Amino acid sequence: MFRKHSIILLLVVTLLLFSTVAQAAGGYIDKSQVNSGVININYNNGKVGAVRVSKGSTSYDYILKGNETIPLQLGNGEYTVLVLENAGGNKFKQIAKETITLKSIDSNEVYLQSIQMINWNNDMNAIKKAKELTKNAKNNKEKVESIYNYIITNVSYDNDKANKLSSNYIPKIDETLKSQKGICYDYASLFAAMTRSVGLPTKLLMGHKNDINEYHAWNQVYLADSNEWIIIDTTYDAGKQKGNKSIPMIKDGKDYKIEKEY
Repeated sequence: MFRKHSIILLLVVTLLLFSTVAQAAGGYIDKSQVNSGVININYNNGKVGAVRVSKGSTSYDYILKGNETIPLQLGNGEYTVLVLENAGGNKFKQIAKETITLKSIDSNEVYLQSIQMINWNNDMNAIKKAKELTKNAKNNKEKVESIYNYIITNVSYDNDKANKLSSNYIPKIDETLKSQKGICYDYASLFAAMTRSVGLPTKLLMGHKNDINEYHAWNQVYLADSNEWIIIDTTYDAGKQKGNKSIPMIKDGKDYKIEKEY
């Protein structure tokens, strides 16, 4: 329930020699974590930047305001990565380009990583809380239930924030934990960070739910011990729980239409 998370890039590609572009890519694009399904973008140009990651006909765009970790979540194969710098208004010029090929990478590995919109580390309070909540869990589903129940009980939907937010907003999980409120993007980012931190591959999904008019964010989490992905919607269930309505934790996929996954 937020404004659609997207940026429109009107690419102004400068005429650079191939060798110049390749050299620039080495400075901007760090592939040291590619076996984990992510790349690091080193960007400190003082201007708003962007990254476009493409595989086949699918592209994902990300705004840059500094260094970021970006996922390669479209499976094995060839990716094209463009790093772009703002050239005025909504126009961007290319400053680096690289082709990256993923081979024989575990497709779930990327969903354990800290990335731009699911930014976490072990020093964050939300991650410490996740470890505290799951320390006595006997299996993966109990880990999910502990984190899910904590979030739907303690975080409330922030309507004011939803009405004021820019389309390029990025959640900060400790701010959500401290304020105990947020939009669906905050809920989904917090849940994904907490579950990833305890070893559960988790996707942040964006798209539509059948009974919600606005653009929505929710999660899928992988349970290795039962070899299944389950759908979790903490935003939706927090509202139902606060209205004293009983609702199942695991959702039905037919009620959701996925447009983006991270």
